Amino acid sequence: MNSDDKIIKILEELQAGQKSLESGQKSLQAIVQKQGEQLATLQDDVTAIKSETAKIPGLEQRLDHQGKLLTGLTATTATVLEEQHAQRSDIRTLHTEVHETREELKGEIEEVKGEIRAAREEAKRDNMDLKATVGKKIQSLDRRTTNIEDQSRIENPEKH
Repeated sequence: MNSDDKIIKILEELQAGQKSLESGQKSLQAIVQKQGEQLATLQDDVTAIKSETAKIPGLEQRLDHQGKLLTGLTATTATVLEEQHAQRSDIRTLHTEVHETREELKGEIEEVKGEIRAAREEAKRDNMDLKATVGKKIQSLDRRTTNIEDQSRIENPEKH
């Protein structure tokens, strides 16, 4: 091999190396471009994160306000439950009083019924006594009237 052949061989090897380098460079450029796109996406993501992070104080204020509302509702609910418990106690007391009053009234009604029965019996006896007394008086008056009519010879217009 002569020197020209050696130079040509070296030049061919250099050209092959250059083509390999150019191919590698193109590959690296594609990778760099891809990384640039990924970096742009990451920057968009960072921008979105910053935007969402800016909303956190507002959300914290809302949560604080809602916590205060819940605390108020809890207190109100506790008050309502206490009042409801008191009302239940009052209703139970009233129920007991009504039951006791009902029992008292039943007793008093029975007592009054007994008094009414006794008064009726007494009225019946008084009525019978009155009838007997009036009957005796009428009989006595009838006898006297009949005697007077017989002695004076006056006819009774009611006798037929």
